[in-house]
Amino acid sequence: MGVLFDFYRSLRRYLRWGRVTTWVGDLLFSLITFVILFRFFQRANSLDFRIYILWGSILGLFLYLRFLSRSLIKVYLWLFHLISYLLWLLRQGLKIPVRGVFILMRPPYALLRWFSFLIYRILEALLAQPLRQTRIRLFNFGKRLFPPRTKG
Repeated sequence: MGVLFDFYRSLRRYLRWGRVTTWVGDLLFSLITFVILFRFFQRANSLDFRIYILWGSILGLFLYLRFLSRSLIKVYLWLFHLISYLLWLLRQGLKIPVRGVFILMRPPYALLRWFSFLIYRILEALLAQPLRQTRIRLFNFGKRLFPPRTKG
C-alpha cells in the first residue's frame, strides 16, 4: 500500500492538484486502502483481529516511510518527467511529417483555389444579369399581385 500511496503522492505533486482535488483523492485512496487491508486481514486471520496486527501495520508503515518513501517518490517523479519528455519527443517527431504534408499540399491547394475562383467568376459573368432580371420581374409581379393599400 505504501508503494501505491507514494505513486499517488508523486502523481499528485507532478500534476499540481488543488486542495479540493487532493482532499477528494486522499479520501478515496484511504477508503480503497481500508477495504483492501480489511479484506487482507480478514483472510489472513479468519476475522480474529489481534493487537499485534495493528502494531505490525504501524511499525511497517513507520519503517517504510522512514527508509523507502523518499527515494521511491524521487524515482516516480523522475519516471513522470521521463515519460513527459518522451511524449514531447513523440509530438515533435510527428510534427515533421505533418509539416511535410502541408508543404506538399500547398501547390494542389493553390491550383484548386485558383480554379474555383475562375469557375465563380465565369458563373458570375454568365448568370449575374439573368438573375438580376429575374429578381426585378419577381418584384414587379409582387407589386401587381398585391397593389398598394388605399384609404377608402
